Order: sequence, then structure tokens, then C-alpha cells
Amino acid sequence: MTPDPLTPDQFTEALSALGWKGTDFCDRAGLVPNTVWRWRKGLSPLPLWVGEYLRAMLALQRLHAEFVAVVRPGGERAAPGSTTIEPAAVDAE
Repeated sequence: MTPDPLTPDQFTEALSALGWKGTDFCDRAGLVPNTVWRWRKGLSPLPLWVGEYLRAMLALQRLHAEFVAVVRPGGERAAPGSTTIEPAAVDAE
């Protein structure tokens, strides 16, 4: 079953969830900003690939948060690009 195209509001919500501006999406997708502006205003329909692309990016974001991002004691996340990983506690038996 083919998913429905995103609505302009869903598109904006997905960008927000990723922490992206419209220009960030354009840079990553190789589009001109006018394209995103037309989508947001409802002047042009969003292509199906846009929803698939954003769903994939959101899934990667969730996977990164779950398996890659370093969480320090107290729940604080390490800065992006940080390579500091706390060693696991080792029993001294």
C-alpha cells in the first residue's frame, strides 16, 4: 500500500522534529528553497518521496538516540561529535 503524501503541516512537524529548517531540507535533498515554500503554502503537492525520506531520517534519529548517543550520568547527552565514552563499570571479583 502506497502511503499518502504529507500535508504541509505534517511536513513542517517532521522538519521540526528533526531540528531542521526548510533550507536544511533543501540542502540535503538538493532542492531550491522556493520548492519548500510552495509545499508549505499548499501551492504544490508534496511528492511521496518526501514523506519516505523524512520518515527514514526520523527513524535514524531515533536509532541514533537509542544506540549511539552518549548519555552521561544524570541524563545529560554528550555534545554532538563528542567521542568521549564512559568506560563500563567492571566488577573487581
